[in-house]
Amino acid sequence: MYGMVNRALKALLCEQFGEASWQEIRAKAGVTTDEFVSMTTYDDAITYQLAGAASEILDTPVDDLLRAFGNYWIVFASKSSYAILLDQSGDTMGDILAGLDEMHTRLSLAFPDLRPPSFRVVSNDGETVMLRYESFRPALVPFVCGLIEGLAARLGVKVDAELVEPKSEGNPSDLLRIKVSPLESTP
Repeated sequence: MYGMVNRALKALLCEQFGEASWQEIRAKAGVTTDEFVSMTTYDDAITYQLAGAASEILDTPVDDLLRAFGNYWIVFASKSSYAILLDQSGDTMGDILAGLDEMHTRLSLAFPDLRPPSFRVVSNDGETVMLRYESFRPALVPFVCGLIEGLAARLGVKVDAELVEPKSEGNPSDLLRIKVSPLESTP
């Protein structure tokens, strides 16, 4: 993965749990690098080791951490020079999700070694989006659900994203159901 991912993970952990917790997590993960260079590629194992160590040290299920990280990623990316891609990605959840592969294609111009996942909208009635997610990287569905929640917050809507059909030997993609609803207003 590119260093930008690990930079975001470090930022999330430092913001929510403090620099000392980050250092403890990094040590437990056996990661010697403290600062990650955004445009440099790092072994995926580093990200997985950091997530596993954070789960242990923070006594939080790794799926919960990955979901929170996905949500945070949208905030982190919104502050980067790539925010314009998010701004131009669409006005509805269905539009944004349908355009993710195109966005990754544009990102590959800046990140030539990018190996992004693939997303395909199977159906979209405006209230429910059925999304196929395919990646060679294992166990990232919670991260993707968090990304979708982060995108929803940018749009000012609420989503319930859930895995309804996991990938299997005969099916290379996960099927997610994303229910979209307006935010509840307070009187």
